[in-house]
Amino acid sequence: MKRIALVIALVATLLMATTNLVSATDITVTATPGYISFSSAPTDWTLNDITGDGYINVDTIYYANPLGDTTAPVGPAVADGECQFTWTNDSTVDIEVYVDCGSFTGGDADMTNSGTGSNGATSYGAYSWYSGMTYASKVVVASSGSAVLYTTVTPGEDKKWGAEIETREDAWTGGDASTATMTITAIEA
Repeated sequence: MKRIALVIALVATLLMATTNLVSATDITVTATPGYISFSSAPTDWTLNDITGDGYINVDTIYYANPLGDTTAPVGPAVADGECQFTWTNDSTVDIEVYVDCGSFTGGDADMTNSGTGSNGATSYGAYSWYSGMTYASKVVVASSGSAVLYTTVTPGEDKKWGAEIETREDAWTGGDASTATMTITAIEA
């Protein structure tokens, strides 16, 4: 019996000695989030007010072009100087850029977006483009769900871009201004 007690005591002592031997190492785990921070400037555009008088006519194309409100980009590729806006990607990730524009409401120049790029009796057509893009490849601007304008804007990249709106075909009945919201959306590429 004494031998069993002695063996149990020895085993217990060895187990206690073994369980007291511990070594630890800390590992620092870092989590840096990818995020999207995107802007475009300027944040307003009055049709026919870049070089014009601010009044619009029916069935006329107006461009966000510093060279002239009714001046289309001229080269096969759009130049920086033909683009009214600049977007900036302050994100940590590559992004894609989309441009949508809703209906003009709140005045007498009411127009819905045709979603096809072509105007109609009471609808306008719209396109967007960016510097370096072949102008003939401009992208239709719909009221929602437009196709991607630019597929890979890298972090820290600035890009010049522009848009055009062809006003409705039917005449207006008054002279109060209407407004529409153009939405530039950036998503991770």
